Amino acid sequence: MGYDAASLSGDENEGIDGLVFYGTHELVIDSKNRMAIPSGIRAELQHAAESAHATIHLVVTLGESRALSLYTRQGFEQHAANLDQSELDPEELLVYERLLFSLSQLVEIDKQGRILLPEVLLHRAGLPAQSKVVLIGAKDHLEVHDRDAWNAYVQRTLDKHGGALMNPRRAMRKQAAAG
Repeated sequence: MGYDAASLSGDENEGIDGLVFYGTHELVIDSKNRMAIPSGIRAELQHAAESAHATIHLVVTLGESRALSLYTRQGFEQHAANLDQSELDPEELLVYERLLFSLSQLVEIDKQGRILLPEVLLHRAGLPAQSKVVLIGAKDHLEVHDRDAWNAYVQRTLDKHGGALMNPRRAMRKQAAAG
């Protein structure tokens, strides 16, 4: 298990606010609905903050497959701005925006490196207190999944889509050669 966030050099389409999240951490949501943010992630978030002593906030929302999605504040604002360019049908976009913004909450990383996960979001994600979870990097955000469900998903996906991890450069070369 590892985690790192890498700073990017200028490509706006890569990661939001210069951070790319990757890796998997096995964690537990405690009896008070708190979850520790691994020290490597906290260090990168602190480094990206305007001040070394700035309080770090994350936006927590319900994401795909009923996972919890964690965004930096700037990353969430960028995600919201990108919706203005969406090609979704306006009614579909309205439904998405209503759900996304109404189910989003700002949380603070405390001095012990934990966040308090909103009970309503935990309930909607099917993650009760004392759940065993994984915190995964998903490029521009982090996701919290039930550990067993995530491991089953990874196995099913690898079984069904064996080539899913093909290097995109190789796929692009194949496409260029065929075209």
